Parts: sequence; C-alpha cells; structure tokens
Amino acid sequence: MVADTRVVVSVSDQRSPLGPVVSALEAAGLRVDEVLEPIGVVTGSVGSGGLDGLRAVPGVSHVEEQREVGPS
Repeated sequence: MVADTRVVVSVSDQRSPLGPVVSALEAAGLRVDEVLEPIGVVTGSVGSGGLDGLRAVPGVSHVEEQREVGPS
C-alpha cells in the first residue's frame, strides 16, 4: 500500500475567503489538516496520483509535497 502524500497548498491572493477553495480541494481528494486563512495556505494529505487534481482546482497557485525537517 502506498502512503498518502502530505502537501502544502498555496491559494491565490485573489481568493478570499478560502472556504470555497478548501471545499474544492476536498472534492479533489485532499484530506485537510489545517487551514491557515491569514496566509492563504492549506495543509493536508492526498492519495497517490492526487497532486495533479489539486493543482487543477481554481484558485490554487502552488502545491508542493511537505518535507520533513529534522536533525541530520
């Protein structure tokens, strides 16, 4: 079984409030962890192959895989 991909989604500055974009992201397969309304960011996870669907949501400006940062 392939693990879900944790992502950080940036929403266009012109999209406020974020509610409709968050709903569209959920419909595209995002399981939302947190909505950071003041900075236009949504975090969550998506199944394998779901990144392109998130990128296609109107109002989304960028989707990137979340990186873990820790001691080396």
